[in-house]
Amino acid sequence: MANVDRLFRGGTVVTGEGYRRGDVAVSDGRVVAVGKDLDVQAREVQDVGGAYVFPGLIDAHTHPVYLDDLGGLSVTAAHGGVTTVLHFAYAKPGQGLVATIEAFMEQGREGSVLDFALHGGLFDPARQSEEIPRAVELGVTSFKMFMTYAKLKWMTDDYQLMRTLDIIASVGGLGMVHAENGLATDYLEDKSAALGRDPAEDFLTTRPGILEGEAVNRAAAMAAVAGCPLYIPHVSGREAAEAVSRLRAAGQWVYGETCPQYLTLTGEEIARQGPLAKIGPPLRGEDDQRVLWQALAHGDLDVVASDHAPKAKRRDDPFFEAPYGSPQVETMPTLLFDRGVLGGWITLPRMVQLLSENPAKIFGLYPAKGTLREGSDADLVIWDPHSERTITHATQHSHAPYTLYEGTRVAGRPVGVMQRGAWVVWEDELQARAGQGSFLPTRAGTVALGALKPKGGACPQE
Repeated sequence: MANVDRLFRGGTVVTGEGYRRGDVAVSDGRVVAVGKDLDVQAREVQDVGGAYVFPGLIDAHTHPVYLDDLGGLSVTAAHGGVTTVLHFAYAKPGQGLVATIEAFMEQGREGSVLDFALHGGLFDPARQSEEIPRAVELGVTSFKMFMTYAKLKWMTDDYQLMRTLDIIASVGGLGMVHAENGLATDYLEDKSAALGRDPAEDFLTTRPGILEGEAVNRAAAMAAVAGCPLYIPHVSGREAAEAVSRLRAAGQWVYGETCPQYLTLTGEEIARQGPLAKIGPPLRGEDDQRVLWQALAHGDLDVVASDHAPKAKRRDDPFFEAPYGSPQVETMPTLLFDRGVLGGWITLPRMVQLLSENPAKIFGLYPAKGTLREGSDADLVIWDPHSERTITHATQHSHAPYTLYEGTRVAGRPVGVMQRGAWVVWEDELQARAGQGSFLPTRAGTVALGALKPKGGACPQE
């Protein structure tokens, strides 16, 4: 083999297929060989013995419209081990979908240190969904609507949901919904307020899991009629996870995503952290966590993504007026490793499937992204499994004024984060420049569900 740019020697290479001791050779931004004791000449040889070598991690659910913009979000993501981000380009009422997507593309090309792709977000599908075919031509092929937040005038009614899923299906795209029954939850919230109850204490009871599960089933029924693949983001508990499982068992093309906050925190955080822990759908209970971990292990949920939404909230803000969301992208990989792999819920290859391979496949980025094989982009993470640290806001790179994990002790961290053969982060120091990332056109919904089943990822804690 000819000379290569870099050789990573002696690490444990982990992909969705499994893991083994081996070397990774990189040239011209691509992986050129993976194997044991590669016989190559390299301009730079790095001994990574004792570390894991992951394919670059992918966060399929981020919101760069709050305290972190497309540039800032990419920086905090990179420090966590993420090399590709998929942002929601939200077209609010009165805005055009295509114009919003084009603005996000421009901002990302100017400021992102990471490669990025986009989802279209439709707040007013009655006026925006006609632009979906043009968005697909631009390389945006997944589109989200809200089945909740009626009071905010963000909710998509069933007529427009059916119509928009039909349009998405006609151009080969992927439908996405925030699945909660918005009118029912608004009634429960109004009833609680009329009784003079504390909105923080009543938050979980006004947004119960059964109304999340109902919305998953309703959206899936319309998607089935339209012939549209469906992606359910931020599955928060038992009812929604079981709905996704039943639909998949019946043969429907439905993907499921959950988030680190639902796997590691419960609704008790509201009593401890107040509005900082106000998230939609809400944090639920320990039983819900167990069901989510099992669904991840068994292949009934496909992706872990952050739903990173950094907002200017304080612990003493009025709970009812406080916005939804929390910063999550930088802590997500370590939490999944610490609580999931070391906690015995999932295997190491399953972690890589959930954070890299599966999102790459679902959104049509595989095999350039999501794996380490000859010809893949040289996106990789050198992961130290033995490093222990305490999460604090002071060490985070998001502009959010807090982390929900303040004082949490965890094991595992990224030592080096590389994209297309160039270091983005090395030993906690940013190496990349703004604008280094590229926009990635997607081909969402092109992979059959059978391709995403876990290999040796069964949960041992049943």
